[in-house]
Amino acid sequence: MLNYKTTLTFYLISILLNLFMISISSAQFYNIENGVFLKSALPLDEPRHLCVDIPGHKDRVKVNGHMMVHSCKEGMWNLDERFEKSSINSNKLRMPYYDRCLAAEKAEEGSKIILRRCLDGKLTNWQMIEAKLRLLDHPHLCLTIGSEPSRLTRGGKRLPTRAKARSLSMRTCSDLSVERQLWTLADPLTITKPLLPPKGN
Repeated sequence: MLNYKTTLTFYLISILLNLFMISISSAQFYNIENGVFLKSALPLDEPRHLCVDIPGHKDRVKVNGHMMVHSCKEGMWNLDERFEKSSINSNKLRMPYYDRCLAAEKAEEGSKIILRRCLDGKLTNWQMIEAKLRLLDHPHLCLTIGSEPSRLTRGGKRLPTRAKARSLSMRTCSDLSVERQLWTLADPLTITKPLLPPKGN
């Protein structure tokens, strides 16, 4: 009887350890070559286009902050802009490196965009229709880039990449805002150096 209980205990411990390793594997071992950008379909005022981005960079990323759009990080570290392409098939927009999903803070006009655990409620559920990203249970609300001009980020003011950013929120889906509500899931360019802005930008 003792041997049976000992064997069962070790078996349960083994299962728990495996589950733990699986839970951390995406953050520790995620391949940088996987994932796609959630990218503005139109360039607006940034020729490199704008991509949904977590504030900060590398170890300074603010996972609990409000999401924004940022010059797409082509040819450089960009795991804070990578989404699992197939996740939209399950009505999610998952960032594999952080194991979090894009979510609206509230189901209302002007709501900010955040990251949540992927099973945390209906505000993490999306559908892409005609290149617009709508909340599944509130389809009148679309993921929308701010109407303000793109601004140079703190890093963009001192680095040759001259990265730009804008706000991101939920807004009523509208033909008047259509150029800021169209999205594409795009593979990053296969380049090894940061893409610099055209001269004069």
